[in-house]
Amino acid sequence: MEVLHEPPALDSFTPLTTHQSQTPTSFYEGPPVLHHRAQDAQLVISTHDLHSTPALSNLRAPTDLPTRNGHTDSNHDRDHDDPNPDIVLHGLDIYVTSEYTPPPPSPATPKKQPI
Repeated sequence: MEVLHEPPALDSFTPLTTHQSQTPTSFYEGPPVLHHRAQDAQLVISTHDLHSTPALSNLRAPTDLPTRNGHTDSNHDRDHDDPNPDIVLHGLDIYVTSEYTPPPPSPATPKKQPI
């Protein structure tokens, strides 16, 4: 996972449909494949997971309130009974790409059988 502060240019990716129309030998050449893009998305994450993932904890805005089942709970006095409430991070742009996907393993060389 990588946190970006500026959105990447869409033309720096190969569209998934173009990628799928190519032969397997060319899958890992060229720009990364853009598998999915979501704009103005929300992420519901537990407080524990948020604090244990520095890349995500830096995205939290002061206005992101604890939630119960994905719904904001405006009564903060009730939060004390849930030691790990969920937090909703708003306004995220998400790009799912192949940029950090390792290439497929090389084909195995068949072992020679003794004669």
